[in-house]
Amino acid sequence: MEVIKLVLGVTPTCWRPPFGDVDDRIRAIAHALGLRTIIWTYDSNDWRAGTANITDADIDADYEAFIELAQNGTFSTGGTIILTHELNNFTMSEAMKFYSQLKSAFKYLVPMGVATNQSQPYVETNYSLPNFDQYIAGTTTLSGGVALPTASPTGMSGSASSSKGSSGSSSQGKGTSGASRSALGGLAVSAAFVGTLLRMLM
Repeated sequence: MEVIKLVLGVTPTCWRPPFGDVDDRIRAIAHALGLRTIIWTYDSNDWRAGTANITDADIDADYEAFIELAQNGTFSTGGTIILTHELNNFTMSEAMKFYSQLKSAFKYLVPMGVATNQSQPYVETNYSLPNFDQYIAGTTTLSGGVALPTASPTGMSGSASSSKGSSGSSSQGKGTSGASRSALGGLAVSAAFVGTLLRMLM
């Protein structure tokens, strides 16, 4: 955790396990480190492009299938979390390319912390997120960091999400996280890094 703080300047309070590989023992280790485990319900598979004959068109099809599920009401009562990655220009450009379609397919598309009403995404208290109700009412930042986008994909960060008929960083129907490295982007990066560290402890 100290390494993450040194690199990012913040200490995360949640993580996502690599490949979703988690059991009660790993959850207990994460909990001991003060981390809440976040698991996605849909994988964009963007990380697979160029491996095992997976093409860019295959990734497009994954996004399109997810959008179709949202449009047909699959997530209308419970929401969803889509996993995207900040690996390279391709994974980021895919998220940007489908942002508008995702936003129109869901009632709310919001950052993970907003979806779970976690106003303190870091141990440090100099940055606060709005809760879900504040965010959908137009309050995109409370303290520290940069304003979170609600209508534009500018600065969008690939990360896990939660929704009520939505997708993206968090799908509460519509809206996604586009915070800077010191905000939710850092949360996603640190969540992945923590996941790697926990797997090494096994």
